[in-house]
Amino acid sequence: MAAPIIQTKITSNTDLLRDITETLREIGCCPRCILRYIGERKGDVYRLTTQEIEKMVESILKKENVFPLTTPCPVCLGILQTYIDEEFLYKIKKAVEEDDYEFKTFICSLTIPVCILVREHSVLIHLQDKFKDEYEVMTLPDFVSIKEAWKLRCGPLLSNLINVPFDQKSMFDIAVLFTYDRSDKECTFLSDERPDLFVKRKSKNFRNLDDTFTRNNVIKALDSMSEDLFKRLYKTPPSPPKSSCNFLDIKCSHEPVFVAGRYNKYSRELSQTPWIIEGKRKGESSVEEEICNLIKKTFKYEEGRFSASGREDVDVRMLGSGRPFVVEMINPRKVTVTEEEMIFLQQEINKNSTDVKVQDLQIVSKEETNNLKEGEMEKTKCYSALCWAAEPLTADKLLKLDSIKDLVMQQKTPIRVLHRRPLATRERTVHSMSAKLQDDHHFILLLNTQAGTYIKEFVHGDFGRTKPNICTLLDMECDILTLDVESVELEWPKRLENNHTPDEL
Repeated sequence: MAAPIIQTKITSNTDLLRDITETLREIGCCPRCILRYIGERKGDVYRLTTQEIEKMVESILKKENVFPLTTPCPVCLGILQTYIDEEFLYKIKKAVEEDDYEFKTFICSLTIPVCILVREHSVLIHLQDKFKDEYEVMTLPDFVSIKEAWKLRCGPLLSNLINVPFDQKSMFDIAVLFTYDRSDKECTFLSDERPDLFVKRKSKNFRNLDDTFTRNNVIKALDSMSEDLFKRLYKTPPSPPKSSCNFLDIKCSHEPVFVAGRYNKYSRELSQTPWIIEGKRKGESSVEEEICNLIKKTFKYEEGRFSASGREDVDVRMLGSGRPFVVEMINPRKVTVTEEEMIFLQQEINKNSTDVKVQDLQIVSKEETNNLKEGEMEKTKCYSALCWAAEPLTADKLLKLDSIKDLVMQQKTPIRVLHRRPLATRERTVHSMSAKLQDDHHFILLLNTQAGTYIKEFVHGDFGRTKPNICTLLDMECDILTLDVESVELEWPKRLENNHTPDEL
């Protein structure tokens, strides 16, 4: 098959194109970087072998054997020379297989030495000096980037090696890191001129590398620097590197996967999340751990982030249809689970604990998880509370509670949570209530309230910080003995067929 015809956006003048190409060759640019700077954008061209691209460039120059075998490119530092052959791609393949991820598509991301930005800028200024008419209005984003050129060549090859399609929108990323020993030194002149842009920090990515110079701050520094100042501080064109950059690491990662469901809690000694006070753990387990420990075994994720639609106190049970929750699984190894496997996982969680049960366990999209927090204050909750009254009660005395609808109260931040919540007065609504007499001093209080209502304080008044309250409504001292959440009125996630609530079993 005939090689693709080179089509550049720089010039259609063959003699001028030859002069530009020769200039790039003289400063040591590799064949692929020459194509980038003469404006070649066709993907088919970059997919060719190095030998084929060399022939194309030589045809422009009308010369043969013009590329030395071992000289690293002063722009890409060897990335488009040394690291595009199948031998290197086999290293990537091996690393992916060892990490044992499940994926149906993949994407590659490259981390390259940041000094390459400076070198690319230097070459462009050199071309603008020599070929003003052609390059004066050009900027680096007008050319195919080193990363794009690498992916155009290596993406299809790696796809064939691992037998999985390359997809720019894939959730599975194969990250390849290149380093260059002199990268920071080559960028030092930028921080000397613009110290305000450079703050030393640690990278969150590969092995906590020093991350003083980043793509963003280097670009800002270059954009703010005049051409004359740049040429005084940095060699134009750039000096040939003494060595190629080095391949440092391959890191695979998968975007988060989300599992949602509803949980019931039957213990009055179990917190929703691990309970740690001043570095010391309180309680042996939590709702989060009872659920997530088994989910982690299935999906093999690195970190889980548990969220729920509100939370109940340690001594409060969660009954009825349960409380909606979601687990964000960071970097999961396993991502495809059948309906049968999800049912089995749910059964395993329920068999593993008598305190916590789950239902409607399912994988949801990231967008769907917004339902958990959207309308947080619009949803309602139903409670049942066993209450005590200091004075003898009768059924008639409790009847006045049954007739109260949409009672608006003012609640100051409860004393018991002031250590972790700011002091504020919040308006909350009790939509309906009813009371059932148990004996002379005890009654069951049933409530339907706005989310965010402090129920315990509504009963005992919290030393007058919640007004009105059950004490003022009954005109006697009252307190709460036990509290249960009967329902959280949020229709999410979707109910699954043949999935009874634990209370119904």
